[in-house]
Formats: sequence, structure tokens, C-alpha cells
Amino acid sequence: MSFSFKSIINSFQKKVSEDRSSVWTWLFLFRKIYLTKVFRIFYSQFGEDIILKGFILRNINDGFYVDVGCYHPKKYSNTYKLYKRGWRGINIDLDRLKIKAFNWVRPKDHNVTAAISDQKSIVKVYSFGHYSLVSTIDEQTALKDLDNVKNVREVETNTLDEIIEKSPFAGRQIDFLTIDVEGHDLNVLKSLNFEKYKPKLVIVESHLMNMDQIKESEMYLLLKERGYYLINWVGFSLFFTFPDNHLLLPHIPFRK
Repeated sequence: MSFSFKSIINSFQKKVSEDRSSVWTWLFLFRKIYLTKVFRIFYSQFGEDIILKGFILRNINDGFYVDVGCYHPKKYSNTYKLYKRGWRGINIDLDRLKIKAFNWVRPKDHNVTAAISDQKSIVKVYSFGHYSLVSTIDEQTALKDLDNVKNVREVETNTLDEIIEKSPFAGRQIDFLTIDVEGHDLNVLKSLNFEKYKPKLVIVESHLMNMDQIKESEMYLLLKERGYYLINWVGFSLFFTFPDNHLLLPHIPFRK
């Protein structure tokens, strides 16, 4: 009897799904972490970490980040270059398996399995595959591609404030907040106490197509109301910051 490589991988993933505590889980994570192709120049999906390198003061090597919807400790990560530089922070994802990967590769971070929203409630998690790039609690996002949803389960949400308060970083101002939660970014922002934790730099995801649409969006208006300026846009990522934050190089332009 012969087996194709694809059938072996499918069988492997099925075993991990059936018994997440087994040796198969760790073998899967080993492949996912160390054998997954990552970019050598940048780790972020659209090169956001290269832009960050050009923005952030070079002498800041002990910053604090919060990554909501962290996905993978290296691949598509906006924070891995900062981790290598000496920064530490909180990584949050809906999937326990992804957080196991973070505990393996980035043990000096505080890694949490949680669904983040501005209201405490029981919600459905829509997953589009095993270790999928897309998992969401946003029902409207899931409905757009409902035929490809592979798994639905229920979880209780937490606010971002709650997660930070229970971490070693409680009370510390956030240097860099990055959010990619498939349609739920605004709710994550609403769950943060900006007076207490006001992030010096924020990246959020937006699929709007032009600047007029972005400037009319609720997410843009919320950040503008809190004193932020949009300073960059690459791929689906919008960069926001505020003046005199002592994090960014002085040449960064601020325009309303």
C-alpha cells in the first residue's frame, strides 16, 4: 500500500486534533515552528517589522508589546524581531495550539489563550482549519466564507485590560500594540483603558480600499479621538501613533 505525502500530513493533523496532549502535537509543532518557511529579511506578512525598525529609536531594547491575534511565533509576526532585540510582551490567540508554539519558541513572553472583546459574553469561535491563519469570533467575517469553516466552538471573552492586569506587565504603558483578529479589531481597542495603558504605537488591520473610507471608519475616528495620527499604511496594516511619545525617531511625520 502506498501513501501520498498529502495523505500523511492529513493523517498527522487528524491525530493532533484527536489528542492535543500527545507526542503528535509536539511533532506537529516542531514542523510548524522550525520547518515552516519564513522570510529572512522580514517576518511580518507585509514587512511591517522592517518599517518598525526604521521608526523605533535604536537604543530602546527593552520595550513592551501586546500582540492580539498573534498566530505564529515567527511567521507573519510583527513582534518577533522585537523579541530578538530584547523586547518582551503579551501574545494572545484563540487557539491553544498556537499558544503552545509561543511557549516553545518565546518562553520569555507571557502567552495567553483568550478571546478578546469589549463585552464579557459567550461567543462562537469560527476556525477555518488546523493551525489556520483565519480564526475569528466575528460572526459577520465568518459568514462571508461559511462553507470553509471547519470548526465552531464556544468560549467566554475577556477584555484586553483583564489580560494585562493578570500579567507580569500590569500597570506598564504599552510601547507597541498590534491587533489582527479578523474583523474584531475595533472591539479589542474598545476593551483597552487608554488612559492607563495608552500604546505609543498601534497597528490594526483594515480591508478598506482608500483613505476616504479609512478616515470615515469607526476605528480611525476612535484612535483620532484619543490623540493618534495615521502615519503609515502597508498591506492591510494601519500604523497609528501620537506626538512626543519618546519611542519613535524624530523624523516621523504627523498629519491629520
